[in-house]
Amino acid sequence: MSYYCLRFAEKGYITATISYRFSQEAPFPAAVQDTKCAIRFLRANAARFGIDPDKIAVSGNSAGGHLSLMAGYSSDVPGLEGDGGNAGVSSRVQVVVDFYGPVDLTTEFARQQGVVKDFLGKKTWEEDPEIYKQASPITCLTQDDPPTLIFHGTIDNIVPVEQADQLEKRLKELGIPCLYERIEGWPHTMDLARSINDRCCYFMDKFFVEHLPLPKG
Repeated sequence: MSYYCLRFAEKGYITATISYRFSQEAPFPAAVQDTKCAIRFLRANAARFGIDPDKIAVSGNSAGGHLSLMAGYSSDVPGLEGDGGNAGVSSRVQVVVDFYGPVDLTTEFARQQGVVKDFLGKKTWEEDPEIYKQASPITCLTQDDPPTLIFHGTIDNIVPVEQADQLEKRLKELGIPCLYERIEGWPHTMDLARSINDRCCYFMDKFFVEHLPLPKG
């Protein structure tokens, strides 16, 4: 995501990349809590960094896309906030940008993936179906969640494109503004290709102008 941060910093946006704990160090919900902790930190220090605290977007690809969706759709959920600092500061964001992130961990395909099991503390679906639901962004969605931009390639064999299809459908059902770039014939990490990267930047710019505009002048 660093490339996108640089591109949009050049346009006048304040950008930041964050670190979070991986599954080997701490399972769910640690990574979500770390993401929300970073949002609270940036909002609490908005004046210091020149950030508009009412115009924050979150974006990520693959696992980072999943965390961005979780952060965007679980604003101020106590169990996902963690105790990483700036308690009382909202972790709500105003826009979510998802690059081929997992949306529903309860599907048969997702349940069979070792990386999903590791993320959930080695728990199987049979042992704890509830945690699979809690860690699925689509189950967190409510009507007041933020506008969402989705990028996904149709031949992704790591996160099937049907995950993004399902997300778009649910967003539309709830009346949440969304834009879905379903990119034909491209795999996971498709935006490593310059042509796709430029295409994604174009649609991000368009989406931000509509939902997260820079101050005039």
